[in-house]
Amino acid sequence: MEISRKSNLKKLAILIVIIVLLVSLVYYYNEITQRITSGKKEIHLLDPSLRQSVRAFKFETERAIKEVKDFTGNVVVVYVWASWCPPCVEGIPSLISLVKKFENIQVKFFGLSVDNDGWEDIRPFLKNHPDINYTIAIPYPKPDFQFETIVDLKPLGQVAALPTFFVIDQNGKLAGKFVGAGHLLDVEILINKLIERN
Repeated sequence: MEISRKSNLKKLAILIVIIVLLVSLVYYYNEITQRITSGKKEIHLLDPSLRQSVRAFKFETERAIKEVKDFTGNVVVVYVWASWCPPCVEGIPSLISLVKKFENIQVKFFGLSVDNDGWEDIRPFLKNHPDINYTIAIPYPKPDFQFETIVDLKPLGQVAALPTFFVIDQNGKLAGKFVGAGHLLDVEILINKLIERN
């Protein structure tokens, strides 16, 4: 009878482990896979009536906490990056050139770092890159990260790959999202279209 009881307990323990594994797989499939898909989805909304407001998105610069609505009247470009991301760092010189093209036009560029330790990670990086000519910021409040690059930047949107560009129109509405390196020309074209419409 003791052997039978031990055998039943062992079977029960195995069953519990299997159930936990199945629940974990279901969670991963439903939550994580959905976030990855959403985070890698690009958005191109030329029709202003289809754009959603992201005016409430907040970020912290070295000087203050800002919101997208603080820049109403400007096109806002948010470059989501990390100092440990090689394509992000390699793209900085090209982004610097793009910023120079729009220096005297109402376009604001922000490099939104998703480094885990925020300013502690960014400050040393910035000392080695004094040529950066756009404002560096971090999300505010700090979002929850999953697997380092999956992050929900509410109300801006999901990010699942770095770098990611968000282009926001003059009214604080999301006009475009470009995922991965190599999209600076797309960003520039969208900025020009938004400027032409005003």
